Amino acid sequence: MKGEGKELTDFALLFTAGAAAGLYICSGNRPAYPAACISFFASVALALYSAMTFKRTGNPDSRNTAMPCRPFLVAAFFFSGIYCASIASLNAGCRAPDGGQWFLRDAAQASLLHLKTAIESIPFRDRDSNALILALITGDRSGLPPQVSSSFRISGASHILALSGMHLGVVYIILTRMFAVLGNSPSAVRIRSAMTVAAAGFYTMMTGAGASILRAFLFITLNETARCTGRKRLPMNIFSAALMTQAALSPHVLESVSFQLSYLAMAGLYLLYPVMRGWYRETAPARTGGTVSMWIARARPMKRIWDMAAMSISCQIFTAPAAWYYFGTFPPYFLITNLIAVPLSTAAINLSIPLLILQPLGLCPGILVEADNAVIQAMCRSLEIISGL
Repeated sequence: MKGEGKELTDFALLFTAGAAAGLYICSGNRPAYPAACISFFASVALALYSAMTFKRTGNPDSRNTAMPCRPFLVAAFFFSGIYCASIASLNAGCRAPDGGQWFLRDAAQASLLHLKTAIESIPFRDRDSNALILALITGDRSGLPPQVSSSFRISGASHILALSGMHLGVVYIILTRMFAVLGNSPSAVRIRSAMTVAAAGFYTMMTGAGASILRAFLFITLNETARCTGRKRLPMNIFSAALMTQAALSPHVLESVSFQLSYLAMAGLYLLYPVMRGWYRETAPARTGGTVSMWIARARPMKRIWDMAAMSISCQIFTAPAAWYYFGTFPPYFLITNLIAVPLSTAAINLSIPLLILQPLGLCPGILVEADNAVIQAMCRSLEIISGL
């Protein structure tokens, strides 16, 4: 990767560390006003000194010439994080005046009710399937039978039921495929990106804008912005910008377990997964004819299985310490669970969305309903078996 996005990552990490330090400084009965004043003047002074040092170097295009000001600029981001956390603590007791809610929020709540009604009206043979689809798409787990919730929890698949960035990622892929019919011209790409971000943002509002799903929405917004502006979509730049934005808008989100696990999982995907994925080299033998074609046909499924396993392992390595700290448990069969539950849950969501579109029109094909129900039941039965090991 050659340190792509390293500078932005450093600033984001120091800003986040500053926000965490600010939350600690202002916790309890400690006054937040002194911390806000000191951090404000410190960040401004360090930023001004960095700017003056940078100008005196003479060549703004050279990385080496900017090095003298870098420590001060990084320190400015650290104190900026403290300032944001201090201001958030000062405003913690303030409430917005009562009045009419924002019309988008009302529309999102009304749409969520319609979506739940549509999900419950899908004619599955097993009514547990409706409850599971409701949990996968809206995050509402109130209708799940206790044995289903228990099997997901014991097998280590609770993250499938908790509405997270993975679910919005599936919705994002579906949206990009739907809007692909608009074409690939520059104007069409901008329209597609705007529609994708708007739809993803509305879905985020519908589902309560939790820390994990809001993280995914920021990733989508930054990715589509880079696409429209012609910039390189570097994963670590997007990761760092989203982390700093979310910490600045709501510093108290740093205390959220879902926020921490979500960013740790993404760090594993961006840092460790590419390395592990390259360990499986799909090199065909030096042969000709049908033998090579048969070898490739056998190798590609194994490569996909390894990619899924590497993705699961990389996420688990980064999230395991935090999960053990907060929950005191570690799922021993997480690899088998993810290899089964993640593809089946993704397939269930992909099959359910056409059902939700066709059902109100009276065009819902029975074979699609049966296929979706079979996928859901296969996932539940598999996790039930794993939880009993």
